Amino acid sequence: MNVLFGLFLDRAPWTYRDSALGAVRLGPLGLTQLLQTRLGLTGPDARHSTRIRQFMARLAEQDTPEAWFHGSFTVDPWSTAMDLLKLRDELVLNGWTGIAPDGSTAKLKALASLEQSPLPLDRAFADYPLELVHELESEATSSWPLGVSRLELQHPRDSFPAIWQRLIGALERHGVGVAEPAPETGPVGEVTVLVAKTEWEAAEHTARWLASAENPRTDRAAVVASASTALLDQELQLRGLPRIGVSSRSRWRALDQIIPLFFNVIWGPVDVQLLGEFLNLPISPVRRGAARQLLRALAAQPGTGGEEWLRALQDIGSDEDLGPGVAAELDLLLSTGLLTDDGTVSGSAVVERAQWLRTQLSRRVQLHPQLESVLSQLNEFTALIDGPEPVTRKTIARILESVIPASANPLAGGEAAPWVTLRSLGELCDDVDTLVWWGCQDDGQARPRHWDDAERLALQSVGVELPDPAALAELELSVAVNAARHSRRLLLVRAAEISGEPTKAHPVLSSLAFSTLPAPLQGTLEENKKAVEHAITAFSVTPADLVHDGVWRLAGRTATLTPVQPSPARLLPAAHELGPRPAFMPEKLSYSQLSTLIGCSLKWVLEKKGRLKVADAQSVPTGNTMIGTLVHKVVEELFGELYAANRAVPEPKEVQAKLDELVPDYASELLLPGNGSKLAGLRPIIGNSVIKLFQTLQTQGVYIRATEHAFDKPASFNVNGARIDVQVSGSIDVLAADQQAEPVVIDLKWTNRSKYRREEITQGDAMQLALYHWALDDGPDPMSTVTEDAPMSYYLLKQGEFASTSTLFGPALASPASSRSTWQRSVRAAEFSIAEVVGGRVLAAGRQELGTSDEQRETATADGRLYQKPPCNFCDFSALCGLKGDLS
Repeated sequence: MNVLFGLFLDRAPWTYRDSALGAVRLGPLGLTQLLQTRLGLTGPDARHSTRIRQFMARLAEQDTPEAWFHGSFTVDPWSTAMDLLKLRDELVLNGWTGIAPDGSTAKLKALASLEQSPLPLDRAFADYPLELVHELESEATSSWPLGVSRLELQHPRDSFPAIWQRLIGALERHGVGVAEPAPETGPVGEVTVLVAKTEWEAAEHTARWLASAENPRTDRAAVVASASTALLDQELQLRGLPRIGVSSRSRWRALDQIIPLFFNVIWGPVDVQLLGEFLNLPISPVRRGAARQLLRALAAQPGTGGEEWLRALQDIGSDEDLGPGVAAELDLLLSTGLLTDDGTVSGSAVVERAQWLRTQLSRRVQLHPQLESVLSQLNEFTALIDGPEPVTRKTIARILESVIPASANPLAGGEAAPWVTLRSLGELCDDVDTLVWWGCQDDGQARPRHWDDAERLALQSVGVELPDPAALAELELSVAVNAARHSRRLLLVRAAEISGEPTKAHPVLSSLAFSTLPAPLQGTLEENKKAVEHAITAFSVTPADLVHDGVWRLAGRTATLTPVQPSPARLLPAAHELGPRPAFMPEKLSYSQLSTLIGCSLKWVLEKKGRLKVADAQSVPTGNTMIGTLVHKVVEELFGELYAANRAVPEPKEVQAKLDELVPDYASELLLPGNGSKLAGLRPIIGNSVIKLFQTLQTQGVYIRATEHAFDKPASFNVNGARIDVQVSGSIDVLAADQQAEPVVIDLKWTNRSKYRREEITQGDAMQLALYHWALDDGPDPMSTVTEDAPMSYYLLKQGEFASTSTLFGPALASPASSRSTWQRSVRAAEFSIAEVVGGRVLAAGRQELGTSDEQRETATADGRLYQKPPCNFCDFSALCGLKGDLS
């Protein structure tokens, strides 16, 4: 057998088209495996995570306050073990036997001591080269047939690291002929560099170039794919060409998130955002019906253990397809039985929780075979942590990073193609007519240097020669340039921007440019550098340079382009004319739905009639919405306790105790690590604001009748001459009464700025407060029992102040409209909007074609209607209505 051996050939194809019986191309890993097979040294593959666990045991055995690694090992034992194992493997790979040489640093001494430990450490690739050298040099294998007659080197023998030179020498002494490569003196093929602005543009021109081959059946072609070909594959498919099927590596694929998310959500305090993601996984361990109920509970109340959560569990338990067993399991796992990261949780306790996940995945694996790999990773992980030793969330996260590495999983796999696909230019070993390099940009990854000069000298004294990272980088460029000589024409493709970030040219471009210049260069260093830059510019083109007189030309290939008539972007209409739509008649409304219907009928139709909504996981409240819900509940429960005790104002400690009680159920996000200062900052704001609310009401003789007072009442509307009743429901935050027993309605708001609520009142647009007054009215005519000067009041929780038309709560705001007239204009606006949608006219009110906000307000006011500003800033449909998005 003839073997072509090079440091960069582990992923190279054996050959290209020509028959190659008895010839292989191997890198270090491939050659090692071949020799192990021939010498009978093969064994089971060692899992890297298992080796880290074993090495961590060695560190624990030798850890003392004086140990070199003690500080980092105490903080993060898994990462420390992983880093030191990497250093150990680098030394062993280059011939180290575990001896600390004279003049060793503390790091080398620590590694030597760890290497002498009697505790087990599975052997891996790093241990094999030196073992092979010893086996080949032993008497026992002196006459052993290796089956390798000739070893051809891809690059000069002295360019290999010392350990590989020793192995090559051992093979040579074993009778294997070693052939060094002849010096490469031929010219590099014709080079063209296409620099496109984006990957989309680069993909179009690259696919066109591949499709423009004159003799695709006879031309020898190669494609180097150093980056994901997802976009290029789309363009290839449009032209009837096969996909390449190379994807970038990522650890954020949905399947790879099942285990990490699970081991996040079983710890307290609960992270409701991650819990929402876990419940919303495409292939979820949680039954879809149960997940939907729990997601709805989180959307209404962002925590576990509260009313909504318990109601969801009750619904799950009463579902005949789920049952109380499923509800109890999920409640224990995700709420009542959460683990506490206090250093007392054992690995066995975590493994016990993982048994639920293993069971759920096993039930689904026949339907989703891709879960086999997830189950394998779960079993590997639980084997690593099982035991009485305590584990922390940080350690679990580090272990999972090792067990679940970044993976490559293309949306569509590669197909049989008339070209050979390579992952790097240095893998090209055959002569080809053309080569295209997709993704010819610098990956930005530098070779790390783990050893200083003193350590390198000390290691040389015991026969360990560590390769110089700079020399290896230079060798890789040299191999790439020599590989380029195998192609008559090269097209190197680079996108100037990827995901909005600028890219840099691959260093091989400078090497290729340098090879085209006369040697040796006679100028100064700066002059020579400019000469190389000029050479790169000379063979670089942009898409703008490719088309002349209707003919596209790139790297020796041409295509005739047919001009396409520009098609102007068709803007989505601001007003949709759908024809009569009696089904759009509303049956029931809440305040928010009524406000949406009046403010933007398109949003209302999409939500209520089209049933469009964002994913449940994305609707879990956070920020101001979450805090507002929390403070509403604090006020509600404090009032209940005060009422039972016949008191009016809570004590500060009572407010803080109520916060402690409710935060886990309504705002558990605030309990997460890193949010302590945020919660600490909110405590005095909430405490002072809540106490001020109750104190102000007491001082002014206003007594609270109820909080979250629910109402459900029919509203009568005149739509196109017909009288219809629509059920309107909601709840009043604070329902109180003044000293004359007149109702006082207060709506609680948590908002960053008080300006907008004040403007609602001063502009006469406080429809929500008017709606609450209407809900309390029991007269024969709408609002007949509501006084003309009925106060309209907001209490701004974050600012701790009232915005009100009543002097009871400080300086009164002047409103041009009473609560009664505001409701009358609201009814007129609702009648107008209902008539429009039922007639089939649906408006995207935020579009400027319908007029500015001021113009729309004037039109509505002139017609006696209330104007509601469309909720564009908080709308999920702005791309559907045409307000946002690229329509070009």
